[in-house]
Amino acid sequence: MERAFVKIAICIPCYGDTKAKFTQSLANMMIHFLSANITDADEKPIKTELEVIMVSCSMLTESRHKLVAEAMFWGADYMLWLDADHVFPPDTLARLWAQNKAVIGCNYARRCIPTAPTAAKHISDEDDRKNLVYTTKEKTDAGEVEEVDHLGFGVCLMDMRIFDVLEAKAEEKGEKSFLPLFRFETAENGIGVIGEDVFFFKKIREAGIPVHVDHALSWEVGHIHEQIMTNAHAVAQLDRWNDVKAKTVKRFEDRADEVERSAA
Repeated sequence: MERAFVKIAICIPCYGDTKAKFTQSLANMMIHFLSANITDADEKPIKTELEVIMVSCSMLTESRHKLVAEAMFWGADYMLWLDADHVFPPDTLARLWAQNKAVIGCNYARRCIPTAPTAAKHISDEDDRKNLVYTTKEKTDAGEVEEVDHLGFGVCLMDMRIFDVLEAKAEEKGEKSFLPLFRFETAENGIGVIGEDVFFFKKIREAGIPVHVDHALSWEVGHIHEQIMTNAHAVAQLDRWNDVKAKTVKRFEDRADEVERSAA
């Protein structure tokens, strides 16, 4: 059934301040989506409303539960999960929403060096690299949308009707509710920790809800990572520094010439 009015809750768990580049990405995305011509399959206009919901809590699982509750209370049709240390293009929400998937998000690099993607598929193999789903240039150029087992919550859009499915499944099992949605679990080796995102996506997949990654959009998403810069970096990046500096100077010189010609 087509919706003539769509409410999207932008849900952000945040402990402390958001990153400046994230805030800029968020503002640009909201401006883009609210000014876009959103239509249904019959090209009839759809009115949209956005609400930013932010929860600050030291316990990430509690933050995510509260965000779901707040989105439900507001009457959201969709939830867009965003983590406050990501950057993304202005058309992020429009592109995810246009895919018309129950759950679709972005695959992004982990905030560590060396890094690896967050999306994964479960394959019976001891080599962990085969479990990870890489967003490659080939997948990006092909505009591939791939089904995965789980991904991160950094940029992820969900249809709120998935919670109706979870509620129905809980009733079938004789359970009081579909909670918990998020939980940290100990890995099989007894040392590592399985993230709350893996727990959530396993739960919805068991309820028959597929999870997808938009590789083209994923290629444009960044995960902000702090790095200690040393003189070794300065030496290694000398040529690049000079190149950037020369291009910057030329850009200002060209602009100055343009202004001078306009004034003549």
